[in-house]
Amino acid sequence: MKKFLSILLAVSLFLMMLGGCGSVAGVAGGEAAAPAKDYSGTYKGSAPGYHGNLDVTVTLDKAGKILAVEVGKDHGETENIGTIPIEKIPGAIVAGQSLKVDTVTGATVTANGILAAVAAALQSAGLAPADYNYAPAAAEEQAAAALDLSAMPQKAPITGSVTITDVKGRQVDLELPVSTYAISTMDVIDYLIPLLGEEAFHMLVASGQDGGGGIQTYSKLYTPIIGNYMKHVGQISEHNAPFDLEMILATDPDVLIVNSAMGAHNYAMEIEAQLTAAGIPIVLIDIPGKSLAGSVQETEKLLGQIFQKEERANEVASFIDEQYALIASKNLDQRQDKPTVYYEKSGYSEIFGSTSSSKSGWGAVIALAGGENIADPLLLNSAAGKGGNSTLDPEYVLEANPDFIILSGSGAGWMDNYPGSTPEVPKFDILNRTGWRELEAVKNGNVYELAHATSRSIFGFHAALKLASVFYPEDFQGVDADKIMDEFFDKFMLVNSDVTGWFYQAAGAR
Repeated sequence: MKKFLSILLAVSLFLMMLGGCGSVAGVAGGEAAAPAKDYSGTYKGSAPGYHGNLDVTVTLDKAGKILAVEVGKDHGETENIGTIPIEKIPGAIVAGQSLKVDTVTGATVTANGILAAVAAALQSAGLAPADYNYAPAAAEEQAAAALDLSAMPQKAPITGSVTITDVKGRQVDLELPVSTYAISTMDVIDYLIPLLGEEAFHMLVASGQDGGGGIQTYSKLYTPIIGNYMKHVGQISEHNAPFDLEMILATDPDVLIVNSAMGAHNYAMEIEAQLTAAGIPIVLIDIPGKSLAGSVQETEKLLGQIFQKEERANEVASFIDEQYALIASKNLDQRQDKPTVYYEKSGYSEIFGSTSSSKSGWGAVIALAGGENIADPLLLNSAAGKGGNSTLDPEYVLEANPDFIILSGSGAGWMDNYPGSTPEVPKFDILNRTGWRELEAVKNGNVYELAHATSRSIFGFHAALKLASVFYPEDFQGVDADKIMDEFFDKFMLVNSDVTGWFYQAAGAR
């Protein structure tokens, strides 16, 4: 009996094995598993940039590895703004095999457009962009809100007139009171808030756009305070682009105030005849202008005339005068021990941004603060040094070995600390350049990033005072530039000074 049971158990095990083998044989004998798909080839993708579509070509190997990303040259992105992410992002995607890369300050729309276009190319190859860490950017309204002409501010009856002289020496006749106005970019409103308070927003009917999407940024910051003023604000230009004459005529401002930044003066003069015929005068201002220590005060007094707020304008100008007088009292221009300074705009490890001489932009701020600009020997007698920008040879910077490095446009945002926001913070990517860790400025922690728009803003005194305090700590002992800025905001603005990250020092600094 035991023998029979043993035989039965053995047969059962044999049959079970046959069944198992039958199953395996069935798979092996059926259709062979499909081979892995070969993704090798080039694929096209397209997505909106700031000035039209961005077209990309993505090259993949057979496994779907990204070998190359190329952005089509036929794009309308702004030179030295939108072109920076076009140069920077493709290499970052290939290096990291990921679409989760840092975007570029002031060119977020372009950067997001490149990433979306690459995602579209991957999709066309049959790949999932999410596998490459792609997350679509949150939808941002890039144009101004739909204009409601029925919500336009009501104009007051004309009771008089005034003739003012603008920064270009033009005699401009204005009817008073000025009830509505338009501005070349939203940051111009910072000159009007100290004079008009909340009325600065209620009287605004149009603004041009800047590279940081200022129309939307200011709206996010001030709408909770002012209410929905955007319903009566039309967008009259794209960034660094001609004015939209039709929109200006539709909003019919009593005056168009134009700052020199981004070629706005030239664009305004192109339509001066048409605006004059329509009864819309143009007033030109220029910040930082030829006199960094005086251009803001002159502008404030000019605006005081336009809006009949002369006393308030003098109060603002006096406050700013005091700060520049404090710097002047130290006689920094006569110092024989000036620290050497290198300035760069929109710089990254693999992209060298432009610099400027002591006669323009941030170079003028550095000079006022007592810095010796290493670009001056090369640029002061050149066309670029008389108002333009130029890129220095990297070897020249290394040989000059500056005591300080001042950056702008590659990290700090502008008016970006609004409810629900995550303000931009500089990453100081330039420190990854070959040889830069050995520079005296880097070894001593003297690398700083400033919010780029500060130099052409009403807050420029803070940047000059802050830099002077950094260059000459003993001379400015007891001077707290940040507290002075807080006082200015308390007296003249509608928000606190924390709306922007004004000044950053590289990590690891002393």
